Amino acid sequence: MNYKIKCINLTLLIVFIHCLFLGMIFVPNGMQSTYILKENTPDSKLTTSNYDEFSKGNFTGYEFSSYNLSLYLNEDSSTVEGNLTVDFYNNDPVNFTQLPFHIYPSGMQFNTRAGNMDILNVTTVEEPRQQLDFEVFSGIQLMWVNLTSILQPTNRTSFIISFNTTLPDGGIDRANEHGWDYNDTRIFKFASAYPQPCVYDEYDGWNIDPYLLVGDPFYFDMAYYDLIINVPEEMKVAATGELLDNTTTAGRSILHYNPHLPVREATFSASRYFEIESYIIPGIDVNVSCYFLSKSNDLWHEFALDVAVDAFSLYHNTFGDYCYSTFNVVQEYTYYGGMEYPLQVYITESADYYTGSYGRDWYLESIIAHETAHQWFYSLLGVDEVDWGFLDEGIVCWVTDWYKDVYHPDWHIFEPYWGLQKVRQYSIEWGLPNKINQSVPECEISGTNYWYIGYTKANTVLEKLRQTLGHTAFINSLRLFFREFYFEIADLSDLVDMFEIITGDSLDWFFYPWFDNAYLPEYDITNAVFDLATNMLTFTIYDINEHLHQYTYSQLIPVQIYRQFSYLEYEELHWINGSTTLTIDVDQLPNRISLDYSDVKDFVLVQVPNYYIDYFETTNIAIIDSRIPGYDLLVIIFTLSLFAVIVIYKRNHTRIKK
Repeated sequence: MNYKIKCINLTLLIVFIHCLFLGMIFVPNGMQSTYILKENTPDSKLTTSNYDEFSKGNFTGYEFSSYNLSLYLNEDSSTVEGNLTVDFYNNDPVNFTQLPFHIYPSGMQFNTRAGNMDILNVTTVEEPRQQLDFEVFSGIQLMWVNLTSILQPTNRTSFIISFNTTLPDGGIDRANEHGWDYNDTRIFKFASAYPQPCVYDEYDGWNIDPYLLVGDPFYFDMAYYDLIINVPEEMKVAATGELLDNTTTAGRSILHYNPHLPVREATFSASRYFEIESYIIPGIDVNVSCYFLSKSNDLWHEFALDVAVDAFSLYHNTFGDYCYSTFNVVQEYTYYGGMEYPLQVYITESADYYTGSYGRDWYLESIIAHETAHQWFYSLLGVDEVDWGFLDEGIVCWVTDWYKDVYHPDWHIFEPYWGLQKVRQYSIEWGLPNKINQSVPECEISGTNYWYIGYTKANTVLEKLRQTLGHTAFINSLRLFFREFYFEIADLSDLVDMFEIITGDSLDWFFYPWFDNAYLPEYDITNAVFDLATNMLTFTIYDINEHLHQYTYSQLIPVQIYRQFSYLEYEELHWINGSTTLTIDVDQLPNRISLDYSDVKDFVLVQVPNYYIDYFETTNIAIIDSRIPGYDLLVIIFTLSLFAVIVIYKRNHTRIKK
């Protein structure tokens, strides 16, 4: 008898617990996290004095390497004979016995004449000159100069590298010779074509990466440059720095250029057929010049110069001082849109033939605005283009769009913002991992399209950040970033720090997932239940790709609830943080829940299954009635279960006594 009573008691207890559990399931409960960002935009206060001093040209107490570059252009052979006098300052806390230099031309593309750099000799500066040992590794476009003694920190060493550069032919890569004299189109472009000093840093030691055909291989410290260029007398030359002297002898011009302040590298371009237009910007006192072929006059004349001046003025007044006296915009032959160098940028000649729907003017203006922005984010604020190339390209792509929005508000460049659909389209059509925060070589290994992450996804995510923080905080953060790392090298963590200083909040929740996850979020809706008793609709939004993410995404998403006949009953923005359960009071019986991605002002970044779909919805909604008229069902279940347990327990207890 006692055994049966115990079994009954145990069964009732199980029933009671089960009823209680069912009741808890049907009780609407959910949690929604909300990020509240402070609109804190104080005046930028630098932790270093570099910007205040350097922008005024005051480098007292600071040491830089110095390079004197003497070049002789041979028009017939498309070669440049050169001497690079090196005065290298060791600003790193390690001893050096060797110094590496990039010799990039052999890695560049060509048509029939390959680029090449022959290192003729390396000698001491002091007379009588002595030969120094050096090694050339052509396969990785690198040379090493062996020093005669240990170079300790804060010390200097000097030597001369004599070289001969063959410019590759064809309108393809950074350095080239292309065009023909018979139709006045020939241009010589000497870029990345002399021995360029490698950078030593705490992450990689010596950065000796070879020339990159994808992305930009450039990563240089600031240094003083003095540039002597010897060309045929009829040549018109655009070069890094201010023209200090022009001497003509024996049918040739000897041109002396100097930027006066440190730069990251030097370049020049020469043609007999350049037309030149210049303008000195009032108040800034920078001489902006455009160099272009006569055949392109109908497109470039005045228009290119106006664009360059407008872009330059906007960036200078927004981010900070451009401390040099010259800036050149030079037409070039290349398969890409343009290329940036300190004080001088190159713009593709193919703009003459652009047939896109926006027109030639739009294309040329976009490239000039983009390359000009690199004077701030690459030239003055440096980036390791191999490891962090997406950083300055992402910022510059966003700045270019902002330029268009400022000068062409009728273009509605941010609304609709093309990057949204481009990012979604990439996820659909390729489906490859596309983490932003990776080096160019890592992109090759992981199968990521670097052009996509550097020129589309990165700036689209930055626009999402602007939409989240507000324009003022966003611009102030970029301004602080530029000024804090003026003349220095920055990486992604430095950018995050600047945004956090301005907003007064940690932004790990934004930067980690959007820059370090390989896939976008893709949302689904589950466990949708509507309670007729309380008019509460409970459902969970979760990320299907969550198992692929290293960090959880958080973003505002418009949630819509429809009742019968597609009548919109409810619409609000909700923070969706990974898997998020929402509980919403709805007056009428719902029959559809929708996540709306269509409105660009909401800037929802998601992966969608079809390019033409910009929403996700479900009609799978369970309907329950937790109410018996006048009573709450859960209370009744709980009360009756408890009463039954008490009655049975007393009855069994009485039987036991008997």
